[in-house]
Amino acid sequence: MIKIFKNIKFLILFLLPFALISYYIFFLQTELFKSSSTVLIKDLKQMSAPTDMLSALMPSSSSNMQDSKLLEKFIYSADMFKTIDKKFALKEHYKSKELDFFQRMYDFSSSEDFHELYKSRVVVEYDELSKSIDISFLYTDSKTAKEILEYIIVEAEKRLNMYDRENGNELLNFIKQQEKQNKKILLESIEKLLAYQNRHKTIDPSIDIKAQSSILAKIEGSVVQKEIEYANLKQYMTHNSIEVKTLRNEINSLKKKERELRAKLSGRGKNDLNENLFEFETLKNDVEFNKERYKQTLIQLDMALIQSTQNAKNFIIITKPSLPDKYSSPKKIKNIITLFLVLFMFYGIISMIYAIIRDHRD
Repeated sequence: MIKIFKNIKFLILFLLPFALISYYIFFLQTELFKSSSTVLIKDLKQMSAPTDMLSALMPSSSSNMQDSKLLEKFIYSADMFKTIDKKFALKEHYKSKELDFFQRMYDFSSSEDFHELYKSRVVVEYDELSKSIDISFLYTDSKTAKEILEYIIVEAEKRLNMYDRENGNELLNFIKQQEKQNKKILLESIEKLLAYQNRHKTIDPSIDIKAQSSILAKIEGSVVQKEIEYANLKQYMTHNSIEVKTLRNEINSLKKKERELRAKLSGRGKNDLNENLFEFETLKNDVEFNKERYKQTLIQLDMALIQSTQNAKNFIIITKPSLPDKYSSPKKIKNIITLFLVLFMFYGIISMIYAIIRDHRD
């Protein structure tokens, strides 16, 4: 009786489960083909950005990992699943008989169930050493697995660049406002400078100062020359002679004119050239500063226009999506061996517990 019981126990706890599950693994479980690809994200903005010695020596956090994590989240997202489902009818596939009854979805399954099944079939891994991304997709048909993976890579690249373009458009709108404001400021400063030139009837006071200085130098030279002549005349002519008086009047006139020019240049008159020059240079510097600021705004505007239109993130495909020639899941032999060991251990534990209980009863 005990022997028969042992045989029944062995049959129920080990042999029957092992046979049923092994049959499922070998003949019923869905075989999945795995298409794989390795890609590298290159940020064209960083490649074209100027670098100096200081930035090269200081550690900087690369955006590569951030882009990779964003890429991973998008690939696993419900949005990506909906996009792939629209093109490849994934939901219908997951409900079809191409999948075994344990993995298959049914009409009562929720959208979250379909999404979870999709997430279990796609794998995204980031390699920190090479900064590359390994992407894989599992499907019951090798050709479709390859096509879906190719589509995932294309859509992921579009989405990454879409983020950059959205940021670029926001920056572009901001710089456009700055351009309008800086252009208005520049035109106002030019108008102030023109109004000053018209009011003072001059193009540049510095030119007037140079001209006045040149005249003053000539007058000073004439004064020196006339004084020498005056001193020579006094040696052999009387003080009241016409020649001496005429020369003395010329010298006085020249000195008067010299004093007027000096007063004008030194800033002691109503139309002081120094004050005019200071006001003019202030207005001129405002124009130059506003012109440079507007120039820099135009440069930034051009860069923002490029950023908002071009693909800043470029996907370099290191290895193209593969076309598998045999299934990669399930690992049938490995699963059978694992099943055998688990059931054998389970049977041994139950037998040991039963033996302990029987010994206590005896």
